[in-house]
Amino acid sequence: MLLFFTQMCVKPRKLNVSGFPSPRLCRLSIANGPNSSSRVFSGCSSRFQIAPVVRYNSSHPFNLLAGTNVNNDRHSTNDRAPRAGRNTGIGPDYVTFDVRLSRRFKLTEKDTAQLIAEGFNVFNRTNFASVNNVVGVIGPPFKLSGTEAASPSQPLGFTSALAKREIQLGVRINF
Repeated sequence: MLLFFTQMCVKPRKLNVSGFPSPRLCRLSIANGPNSSSRVFSGCSSRFQIAPVVRYNSSHPFNLLAGTNVNNDRHSTNDRAPRAGRNTGIGPDYVTFDVRLSRRFKLTEKDTAQLIAEGFNVFNRTNFASVNNVVGVIGPPFKLSGTEAASPSQPLGFTSALAKREIQLGVRINF
């Protein structure tokens, strides 16, 4: 059994560029790659292979927008709330568990067929993609995050979600 583990945590180097807080961005991936000796259940043929993947991304920051023309530049869509720094909103995190199960069958001496079942977001966790970041003219504190209690048209309501559980089946024929 092969085990792959990757982790990346990044903190921006140039902190003097602006005074906004810069939290760490963390990504974590764990994958189990099948090889010739991996077995799903004891006593089963080595032709069964399982390959799970766990992925995690930490929360992404976003700007808190006023929704009005605060600085009189004739653009009301890009003005931050007064005294709110860049990236002071805290977005949703991302967690998913994917798995692939396959079984190889011998058709002839040289030809093989492989049945494949793959599941994405197997635990059906709702991973939100974006937040309604128009919060109006507000005062501190600015560490605000999205909430499921708000509708998508309300400030800090989640406006979209990534794919729910998906399952796909396939056949691969080698000849």
